Amino acid sequence: MDVSYLTLSVSILEWIAAICATYHFNKYKNSTERHFVYLLWFTVLVETVGRSWRYAFESSNFWVYNIYMLVLFLFYLYWYQSILEQKTLRKIVWLFAIFFTGFAVWNFVFESWDGYHKYTFVIGALLTMICTLFHFRQLLYGDEVLILKHKLSFWISTGLLLFNMGMIPLMLLSHNLNFGGKYFGIIILVLNSILYGCYIIGFQWAKEKYNRF
Repeated sequence: MDVSYLTLSVSILEWIAAICATYHFNKYKNSTERHFVYLLWFTVLVETVGRSWRYAFESSNFWVYNIYMLVLFLFYLYWYQSILEQKTLRKIVWLFAIFFTGFAVWNFVFESWDGYHKYTFVIGALLTMICTLFHFRQLLYGDEVLILKHKLSFWISTGLLLFNMGMIPLMLLSHNLNFGGKYFGIIILVLNSILYGCYIIGFQWAKEKYNRF
């Protein structure tokens, strides 16, 4: 299997998720999840720029994804801070954001831009996973536990949790793998299928009355 087909498949998933988010926007337009439609289209834009840069200039495009990674995880942390109800947890998430920003900036200064900043990803993914657990606890002990199927935040958190559970060990073991190889690409495709699959299900099953501030 050609690696280019694997990366193209991931891009197709991103397009499908962005289109689905746009089509079902009215279901969650009054919730904090409304920002995800912009995130998904931003992701499509980044993939387009990254791919175009690589082929147009025949040089590394990792700098595009390193910047995107910073924006992405700060977005997730901001979103979780906005939907968590306990003040203590919200403060913890703010501390997560400060720590992650500092770590990412350190990598920007001291690490090469010609490579993927995998440890920045690992830190961001770990912090995001903790936030998903905070949110699941809130849903479990809240009044909406019986209507989780229609809560977009539940599907987003499920996708993020499963995706990051797979990506963290993959990033840590990437020095033993071919970062652009076929098997690495297959794993990336599977994990992205889980992530965007959960997003798409969430957009389709969401109901407006359960997705409000």
